[in-house]
Amino acid sequence: MPGGRKTPALCQGRQCMVDAKHIRDEALSHDIPVMKDDGMQFLLHYIEEHENIRDILEAGTAVGYSAIQMALIRWDMTIDTIEVDEQMYAQAKANIEAMNLSSRIHCHLMDAVDFETDKIYDLVFIDAAKSQYQRYLEHFLRFARRGTTFIFDNLGFHGIVDDPSLTHNRSTRQMTAKIRHFRDRLLEDDRFETSYHGQIGDGIAVCVYKGSF
Repeated sequence: MPGGRKTPALCQGRQCMVDAKHIRDEALSHDIPVMKDDGMQFLLHYIEEHENIRDILEAGTAVGYSAIQMALIRWDMTIDTIEVDEQMYAQAKANIEAMNLSSRIHCHLMDAVDFETDKIYDLVFIDAAKSQYQRYLEHFLRFARRGTTFIFDNLGFHGIVDDPSLTHNRSTRQMTAKIRHFRDRLLEDDRFETSYHGQIGDGIAVCVYKGSF
């Protein structure tokens, strides 16, 4: 894996019993980033409040933690989740199977911009390669209708987006500059009703699609 990161071995076949907290804790213990607790609670509360949300598309499966948490809210929701890393994908599949959610969470191993479907989604959750957020948004619009919600995580990136002096790493500064540009563009995009929550999680934007003009 990139950076020599080791994927946690959470499950050994069908005998392994896990829960969402265990998946989260194991991921963090292996330096695999998962959504911050307050950001996760925000996302789950949003879904709970909007009972029309049934079909969800997620970009950035990682080990399946967020997809599992979303699926546990209501029994009639289905989730398509996309992961580009083969080891992460395999671990997510194992975790989802261990949680008996394979019939409702469907994992796709590919770059998110290569994903194609005839489905229309009620919610699109994007927590993948930050520098590609604009590409993901434009690609996923074909799977949206008026009222579809797009939620983006990591738009603050540990505070560096708003205060570049927090890092001296050139590549990090370049990436966070792209995030800032995307965030500013998103807030001005007339296609969406957008709210930004900089103090929640690592900076979350909620964008409700107004439909094509």
